[in-house]
Amino acid sequence: MFFFFNLRIHANIRSMRTFSIFIFLCVLLLSSCGILRTKSVETPPPIPAVDPLETLHTEIEDVLKDMLFSTASIGIKVVAVETGEMIYAKNAQKLHHPASTTKLFTAATALAKLGSEFRFTTALYTDAEKGAQTINSIYLKGCGDPILKTEDVVNLVVKVAESGILSIAGDIIVDESYFDTVREGPGWMWDDRPYLISALSIRSLEPDPKTASRAIACGQLLKKTLEEKGVKVSGQVIVGIVPSDFRILAIHESLPLADIVTLMNKPSDNWIAEMLFKTLGAEVKGEPGSWQKGREAISAYLVEILGQPSVHRFVDGSGLSRYNLVSAELLTQLLVGMYHDFELMPEFTSSLPIAGVDGTLRSRMRGMYAAKTLRAKTGTLSGVSALAGYTRSADGEVLAFGILISHYVGSAVAARGVQDRIGNLLTGFRRRGIRIRK
Repeated sequence: MFFFFNLRIHANIRSMRTFSIFIFLCVLLLSSCGILRTKSVETPPPIPAVDPLETLHTEIEDVLKDMLFSTASIGIKVVAVETGEMIYAKNAQKLHHPASTTKLFTAATALAKLGSEFRFTTALYTDAEKGAQTINSIYLKGCGDPILKTEDVVNLVVKVAESGILSIAGDIIVDESYFDTVREGPGWMWDDRPYLISALSIRSLEPDPKTASRAIACGQLLKKTLEEKGVKVSGQVIVGIVPSDFRILAIHESLPLADIVTLMNKPSDNWIAEMLFKTLGAEVKGEPGSWQKGREAISAYLVEILGQPSVHRFVDGSGLSRYNLVSAELLTQLLVGMYHDFELMPEFTSSLPIAGVDGTLRSRMRGMYAAKTLRAKTGTLSGVSALAGYTRSADGEVLAFGILISHYVGSAVAARGVQDRIGNLLTGFRRRGIRIRK
């Protein structure tokens, strides 16, 4: 019986081996048919790297799809100021009317050639000895002070009274020879004529109604104030030139040029710009200052900083004239050059309006990433809108840009909107990591 039990065990073992072999052969057969083949894990294709610069280009091009450009023209240049790398450009060499971005060239040349501490003078001259109570005549000479006020003339009179002078037997002679006698800038429209530029001017004081002279009006103010202070004036107010042997009786000095440039650029003051332009002519090219000499002074300065002549045309200092022509390329070249000038950069950049904060950019780019960061000079004429300046990217990279838009009809709102959107893209631009945008 034990024998049969043992046979039964061996039979079961052989059956199990046979079954295992059978299962193994089935698995091989099914695998060879592909039925039980293990599916391999597929590696996803690599995601192509996104070039931030290409993304920026695409975003700017999307902005330029605005309906405004179905008729309008645009020129843009954006440069990294530290490296000189071109970030974006479109029609950068094309000439446009720069409007008030012309003031960037006026400001830069004035700071470079006159110095940030330069002060304008307005003075009284006489040939009388010190201590004299009666003098023959008195000269009032202006040297282009763009911010001269009536109270400044009053203060001069106070100094005359303090010197002991009681009467003027002769005339009050006004000297405006520091500038030429051309009162209107080349290409100005008829409604710009009230400026009537003179080297001796008080902007708030209307020109003399008989002579249309601002210098005569200043002389009339001087005469009236002298008489109010008890100094008798026997003569009239006439135009003349201070003799070389006359001495200064009293003098008024303006604020430093750095402050005046800010007073020009923040609100885009045309009057100050034109007075500076002619002053450049007088100081750099010799008296009398003129629009022609001012243009020559700026052109010569551009050759200094660029190393070669550039294609442009300036005829005034404010951008009122449509004879002015500038490219976005030249704007950025000036901006980069000024940024690298250690002495001039602080005064130049601080004179520019800040987006959403002050000046002509006070109400622009509010709520955008560019607010409180972007600094730029605006420019507007009928059918012309310009913006040029600096911004700091999300990576801390300083970018200089010029955006010139022209040949559109109607309001400048659309053109400014395009500039603001581009300015915001530049401020949010990041070469590394996640873009910061608003």
